[in-house]
Amino acid sequence: MFTKINNFLSIFFLGCSLFLLTLPAYAHHPMGGTLPQSFMNGFLSGIAHPIIGFDHLAFILTFALIIVYYNSKIILTSCFVLFSLIGTLLSINYFILPMPEILISISIIIAGFIVIKERKVSFYFPILLAIISGLFHGYAFGQTVTGIEQSPLIAYLAGIAGIETILILGTSYLISNYYLLSLKPRFAGAIFTGVGLTFFIENIEKLI
Repeated sequence: MFTKINNFLSIFFLGCSLFLLTLPAYAHHPMGGTLPQSFMNGFLSGIAHPIIGFDHLAFILTFALIIVYYNSKIILTSCFVLFSLIGTLLSINYFILPMPEILISISIIIAGFIVIKERKVSFYFPILLAIISGLFHGYAFGQTVTGIEQSPLIAYLAGIAGIETILILGTSYLISNYYLLSLKPRFAGAIFTGVGLTFFIENIEKLI
Protein backbone atom coordinates (compact mmCIF):
# COMPACT_ATOMS: atom_id res chain seq x y z
CA MET A 1 0.00 0.00 0.00
CA PHE A 2 2.74 2.45 0.98
CA THR A 3 4.56 1.70 -2.27
CA LYS A 4 1.47 2.64 -4.26
CA ILE A 5 1.06 5.85 -2.27
CA ASN A 6 4.74 6.72 -2.74
CA ASN A 7 4.46 6.12 -6.47
CA PHE A 8 1.32 8.23 -6.64
CA LEU A 9 2.94 11.13 -4.76
CA SER A 10 6.03 10.93 -6.96
CA ILE A 11 3.90 11.12 -10.10
CA PHE A 12 1.78 13.88 -8.55
CA PHE A 13 4.75 16.15 -7.79
CA LEU A 14 6.33 15.48 -11.17
CA GLY A 15 3.04 16.14 -12.94
CA CYS A 16 2.41 19.36 -11.02
CA SER A 17 5.93 20.59 -11.72
CA LEU A 18 5.79 19.87 -15.44
CA PHE A 19 2.31 21.39 -15.63
CA LEU A 20 3.53 24.56 -13.94
CA LEU A 21 6.44 24.84 -16.34
CA THR A 22 4.10 24.93 -19.33
CA LEU A 23 1.82 27.69 -18.10
CA PRO A 24 2.13 31.48 -18.11
CA ALA A 25 2.72 33.44 -14.91
CA TYR A 26 -0.16 35.81 -15.58
CA ALA A 27 -2.96 33.28 -14.94
CA HIS A 28 -4.11 35.12 -11.82
CA HIS A 29 -7.74 35.99 -12.40
CA PRO A 30 -10.22 33.54 -10.83
CA MET A 31 -13.24 35.70 -11.76
CA GLY A 32 -12.08 36.38 -15.30
CA GLY A 33 -10.64 39.76 -14.32
CA THR A 34 -13.83 41.06 -12.66
CA LEU A 35 -14.17 41.89 -8.96
CA PRO A 36 -16.10 39.47 -6.73
CA GLN A 37 -19.46 41.06 -5.94
CA SER A 38 -20.79 38.68 -3.30
CA PHE A 39 -19.55 36.84 -0.22
CA MET A 40 -19.60 33.50 -2.04
CA ASN A 41 -17.80 34.86 -5.10
CA GLY A 42 -15.18 36.39 -2.84
CA PHE A 43 -14.67 33.11 -0.99
CA LEU A 44 -14.40 31.05 -4.18
CA SER A 45 -12.04 33.60 -5.69
CA GLY A 46 -9.85 33.43 -2.58
CA ILE A 47 -9.71 29.64 -2.84
CA ALA A 48 -8.96 29.73 -6.56
CA HIS A 49 -6.23 32.35 -6.71
CA PRO A 50 -3.45 30.42 -4.90
CA ILE A 51 -4.23 27.42 -7.13
CA ILE A 52 -4.58 28.96 -10.57
CA GLY A 53 -1.84 31.47 -9.77
CA PHE A 54 0.71 28.86 -10.74
CA ASP A 55 3.73 30.64 -9.29
CA HIS A 56 1.88 30.81 -5.95
CA LEU A 57 1.01 27.11 -6.11
CA ALA A 58 4.62 26.25 -6.91
CA PHE A 59 5.85 28.09 -3.82
CA ILE A 60 3.14 26.63 -1.57
CA LEU A 61 3.97 23.05 -2.57
CA THR A 62 7.71 23.68 -2.19
CA PHE A 63 7.19 25.32 1.20
CA ALA A 64 5.18 22.26 2.25
CA LEU A 65 8.23 20.13 1.42
CA ILE A 66 10.41 22.39 3.57
CA ILE A 67 8.28 22.18 6.70
CA VAL A 68 8.35 18.37 6.60
CA TYR A 69 11.69 18.63 8.43
CA TYR A 70 10.27 20.68 11.33
CA ASN A 71 8.03 19.92 14.30
CA SER A 72 6.59 23.45 14.26
CA LYS A 73 4.62 22.95 11.05
CA ILE A 74 1.64 24.96 12.29
CA ILE A 75 3.85 27.93 13.27
CA LEU A 76 5.59 28.01 9.89
CA THR A 77 2.30 27.63 8.02
CA SER A 78 0.63 30.31 10.12
CA CYS A 79 3.47 32.75 9.43
CA PHE A 80 3.08 32.38 5.69
CA VAL A 81 -0.72 32.56 5.80
CA LEU A 82 -0.79 35.56 8.14
CA PHE A 83 1.69 37.60 6.14
CA SER A 84 0.03 36.71 2.86
CA LEU A 85 -3.16 38.23 4.26
CA ILE A 86 -1.22 41.30 5.41
CA GLY A 87 0.30 41.58 1.94
CA THR A 88 -3.17 41.37 0.39
CA LEU A 89 -4.46 44.18 2.60
CA LEU A 90 -1.40 46.32 1.82
CA SER A 91 -2.02 45.88 -1.89
CA ILE A 92 -5.73 46.67 -1.66
CA ASN A 93 -4.91 49.84 0.28
CA TYR A 94 -2.46 50.95 -2.42
CA PHE A 95 0.79 50.36 -0.57
CA ILE A 96 3.62 49.72 -3.01
CA LEU A 97 5.97 46.75 -2.77
CA PRO A 98 8.77 46.71 -5.36
CA MET A 99 8.89 44.11 -8.16
CA PRO A 100 6.45 41.64 -6.60
CA GLU A 101 6.39 39.14 -9.48
CA ILE A 102 10.19 38.95 -9.65
CA LEU A 103 10.50 38.49 -5.89
CA ILE A 104 7.77 35.83 -5.96
CA SER A 105 9.74 33.85 -8.54
CA ILE A 106 12.89 34.28 -6.43
CA SER A 107 11.00 32.91 -3.42
CA ILE A 108 10.25 29.73 -5.40
CA ILE A 109 13.91 29.37 -6.35
CA ILE A 110 15.09 29.83 -2.74
CA ALA A 111 12.51 27.36 -1.44
CA GLY A 112 13.54 24.87 -4.12
CA PHE A 113 17.20 25.17 -3.13
CA ILE A 114 16.31 24.50 0.51
CA VAL A 115 14.53 21.29 -0.52
CA ILE A 116 17.50 20.30 -2.70
CA LYS A 117 19.76 20.57 0.37
CA GLU A 118 17.62 17.76 1.76
CA ARG A 119 18.32 18.60 5.36
CA LYS A 120 16.96 20.82 8.07
CA VAL A 121 18.27 24.39 8.02
CA SER A 122 18.04 26.89 10.88
CA PHE A 123 14.42 27.37 11.97
CA TYR A 124 14.77 31.13 11.56
CA PHE A 125 15.40 30.82 7.82
CA PRO A 126 12.04 29.24 6.89
CA ILE A 127 10.35 31.70 9.29
CA LEU A 128 11.97 34.60 7.43
CA LEU A 129 11.11 32.99 4.10
CA ALA A 130 7.48 32.58 5.19
CA ILE A 131 7.22 36.22 6.30
CA ILE A 132 8.82 37.84 3.25
CA SER A 133 7.32 35.45 0.71
CA GLY A 134 3.92 35.71 2.36
CA LEU A 135 3.96 39.50 1.98
CA PHE A 136 4.77 39.39 -1.73
CA HIS A 137 2.47 36.50 -2.62
CA GLY A 138 -0.32 38.22 -0.70
CA TYR A 139 0.47 41.51 -2.41
CA ALA A 140 -0.09 39.79 -5.75
CA PHE A 141 -3.41 38.41 -4.50
CA GLY A 142 -4.52 41.92 -3.62
CA GLN A 143 -3.57 43.39 -6.99
CA THR A 144 -6.35 41.47 -8.72
CA VAL A 145 -9.11 42.67 -6.38
CA THR A 146 -8.28 46.35 -5.81
CA GLY A 147 -11.54 48.16 -5.15
CA ILE A 148 -13.35 45.11 -3.74
CA GLU A 149 -16.18 45.73 -1.25
CA GLN A 150 -15.86 44.77 2.42
CA SER A 151 -18.07 41.64 2.47
CA PRO A 152 -16.47 39.87 -0.51
CA LEU A 153 -13.05 41.03 0.78
CA ILE A 154 -13.55 39.23 4.09
CA ALA A 155 -14.61 36.13 2.19
CA TYR A 156 -11.66 36.48 -0.18
CA LEU A 157 -9.21 36.60 2.72
CA ALA A 158 -10.93 33.61 4.35
CA GLY A 159 -10.67 31.64 1.11
CA ILE A 160 -6.97 32.44 0.73
CA ALA A 161 -6.20 31.52 4.34
CA GLY A 162 -8.17 28.30 4.14
CA ILE A 163 -6.71 26.95 0.92
CA GLU A 164 -3.14 27.91 1.82
CA THR A 165 -3.44 26.13 5.17
CA ILE A 166 -4.97 23.01 3.61
CA LEU A 167 -2.38 22.82 0.82
CA ILE A 168 0.66 23.36 3.05
CA LEU A 169 -0.34 21.21 6.03
CA GLY A 170 -2.06 18.59 3.88
CA THR A 171 0.92 18.15 1.58
CA SER A 172 3.42 18.08 4.45
CA TYR A 173 1.26 15.49 6.25
CA LEU A 174 1.19 13.22 3.20
CA ILE A 175 4.94 13.56 2.75
CA SER A 176 5.70 13.00 6.44
CA ASN A 177 3.47 9.96 6.84
CA TYR A 178 3.34 8.20 3.48
CA TYR A 179 6.18 9.39 1.30
CA LEU A 180 9.55 7.74 1.90
CA LEU A 181 12.12 10.50 2.27
CA SER A 182 14.65 8.03 0.84
CA LEU A 183 12.91 8.59 -2.49
CA LYS A 184 14.77 11.91 -2.69
CA PRO A 185 12.48 14.95 -2.28
CA ARG A 186 15.43 16.88 -3.72
CA PHE A 187 14.18 15.74 -7.14
CA ALA A 188 10.93 17.66 -6.57
CA GLY A 189 12.97 20.56 -5.20
CA ALA A 190 15.07 20.66 -8.35
CA ILE A 191 11.99 20.71 -10.57
CA PHE A 192 10.31 23.46 -8.54
CA THR A 193 13.55 25.45 -8.70
CA GLY A 194 13.27 25.13 -12.46
CA VAL A 195 9.70 26.39 -12.25
CA GLY A 196 10.90 29.42 -10.29
CA LEU A 197 13.65 30.11 -12.82
CA THR A 198 11.11 29.93 -15.64
CA PHE A 199 8.87 32.52 -13.99
CA PHE A 200 11.91 34.65 -13.12
CA ILE A 201 13.06 34.74 -16.76
CA GLU A 202 9.53 35.57 -17.94
CA ASN A 203 9.26 38.46 -15.49
CA ILE A 204 12.70 39.81 -16.39
CA GLU A 205 11.77 39.71 -20.07
CA LYS A 206 8.74 41.87 -19.32
CA LEU A 207 11.06 44.58 -17.98
CA ILE A 208 13.32 44.58 -21.02
